[in-house]
Amino acid sequence: MLEKYSTNAIAAKIRSVYGTMLTMDDFREMVSKRSVAEVADLLKHTARFGEVLHDIDPNTVHRGLLEQLLDEQNYSLCRRLTEFSGMEDKPFYDFLLKKHECRQLINLVNAVSCGLQLSFVQTLPPYLISRSKIDFLALARCRSVKELTAALKGTDYYKTFSKFVYTEEGKADLTDAEIRLRTGLYRQLIEDVKNSGFGSDGDELLRLILSEIDVINIINAYRLKAFFGYTPDEIRKTVLPFTRLGKTGMNKFYDCPEAEKMRSVIAASPFGKYMSPGEEDIEPPLRKRTLVTMRHTLARTCAAPVSLYAFMYICENELRNIVRVIEGVRYDVDPAMIYNLLIF
Repeated sequence: MLEKYSTNAIAAKIRSVYGTMLTMDDFREMVSKRSVAEVADLLKHTARFGEVLHDIDPNTVHRGLLEQLLDEQNYSLCRRLTEFSGMEDKPFYDFLLKKHECRQLINLVNAVSCGLQLSFVQTLPPYLISRSKIDFLALARCRSVKELTAALKGTDYYKTFSKFVYTEEGKADLTDAEIRLRTGLYRQLIEDVKNSGFGSDGDELLRLILSEIDVINIINAYRLKAFFGYTPDEIRKTVLPFTRLGKTGMNKFYDCPEAEKMRSVIAASPFGKYMSPGEEDIEPPLRKRTLVTMRHTLARTCAAPVSLYAFMYICENELRNIVRVIEGVRYDVDPAMIYNLLIF
């Protein structure tokens, strides 16, 4: 009974926080700003980000720090909601931290491979330094991916790193590394859901995660086919090995002989609901489909883990939109063009 109350309470709490998120009108105003300082000032005076930006001076804040603070706000929000639920001991509730760890490990592999460790440290979110069990600052001192792998021995990531593929020159295959890290992330999330005792709520959560993965796989498969000429068999080796639609359904996309045919197959499927006729960039409409799914899920469910996962996806999308605006304003891109890049 208490767990049911907690579940309903966190769902209600999430919906109340959802009401503070930036609106389309907020973004219309944001894209009209002429500098990053003006964008920062606007964000500082919103209910959504006012607290985390309270002490900054919009006129002097660096773009990188601004983005780090916004990222930290999302993580802190997720942590507060988890603590509010009273179920933070469930393994699944670290999902956002694990997603961010995976993202930074991918960045670190790329940085070490290119000798850009200092740049990595400068952009590393401070909350990861204090919250993660991974010592990213120590890892950034590694001079090769093999050295990085050895330094991760004893962590949950060592097994994944030890399977990396290397070129004849001894350098890590960066595409292979990213695929393995993302596969490891989603495998862990799926296992966490199964081990958290969520019952039927866990089944709903798994469907949500697998639907998200299907979209990721379709987008990546299309990119590989359109820009690198990958064959269906080559694509199947690169996709995340999880699916809600099923292998037969996903193969209908992968088996298309060329990108144009794949685009038409996507457009004729439920995944193409938000695609416009002749639209070549499939990523925005497919990501919008996932976003709409998350919103619909949040509106109807009372399950705490499902509500939290859907809500944090929506928050992460909001942050991606803000970063796009910041980059666009920074480089003086036409406001209408910036706005059209945003996903709502």
